[in-house]
Amino acid sequence: DVCSSDLLFNPSLKGEGMRTIVVGDMHQKQHPILPIVDSAIRLLGARRVVLLGDYCDDYSPNRDTTDAKKLLEGLEFQADWIDRTRGRGIQVDVLLGNHDMQYLIERQGPGTNLNCIIPVQRLLAQMNVRMTTAVDGWLATHAGLTSQFADIVLEIDVEDESFDEPSYTAESLANQVNTAFDHALSEMFENGNDEELLLFNLCGPGRGGISIPGPLWASTSELTVLGMPHLNQIIGHTPVYSVCELEERGFRGERFMACDTFSTDFEIHPLGDGSVLLADDGTHEMRPVTPEEVDCTWAGAC
Repeated sequence: DVCSSDLLFNPSLKGEGMRTIVVGDMHQKQHPILPIVDSAIRLLGARRVVLLGDYCDDYSPNRDTTDAKKLLEGLEFQADWIDRTRGRGIQVDVLLGNHDMQYLIERQGPGTNLNCIIPVQRLLAQMNVRMTTAVDGWLATHAGLTSQFADIVLEIDVEDESFDEPSYTAESLANQVNTAFDHALSEMFENGNDEELLLFNLCGPGRGGISIPGPLWASTSELTVLGMPHLNQIIGHTPVYSVCELEERGFRGERFMACDTFSTDFEIHPLGDGSVLLADDGTHEMRPVTPEEVDCTWAGAC
């Protein structure tokens, strides 16, 4: 069985770095994507990598469940890569996606292979999965943190917050969300109670749900309308051609960087250019880095 302690945050893995590489949804394309990340680390001098989730399941209407061999080979390759990269002193933050969450809550989702529940849980535990992290004052999650989710799960009522200076920061929100996530994992794996964990999997109308948009399912339209005030965010989840800042901002000028450039269409053709986000803590610059810039290519092939 998977113990909740295996999935909780290990503080010894936390480090500091001036440059961070942020990587969008991989969907079982670990073998072609992670060498691009290696080149970006080497050529750009990055000391930190943030992975935005959705490591599991491919994208095709011709399957009800993901091929088990392909799923586990990709995750094993990723877990080994993370261990090696952390062993070189590079901080790697592994965030959870909605496809990955289905294996933790043990429920069928798009492409979920329920026969792989236990090995996927073990591999996600080995990677030390998180729900969110802060990158140079921006909050990174798979799909985005909305004020509705913060109200219900974090008990933060944004209407009570100061218009100019909220009581929270990206760092404090990341700590709150991850603490709540850790407690939910403990309840699930120690007490068999999945109610708290299911809160993180809530899906709003923007992605076909009937609840509030949670951090694994929020659409970009929901995020720009319901995002946390005074909080800039980095997201995956919604395919874009190249890493970019969304044109639409929040009501108070909140900015959103979209990074899902590795997704494919129903025929497994790439939708994006395979770029990653480079965040520089020193200059506060955020920009896309294409595979070509780091001497790689991207064809979308698995």
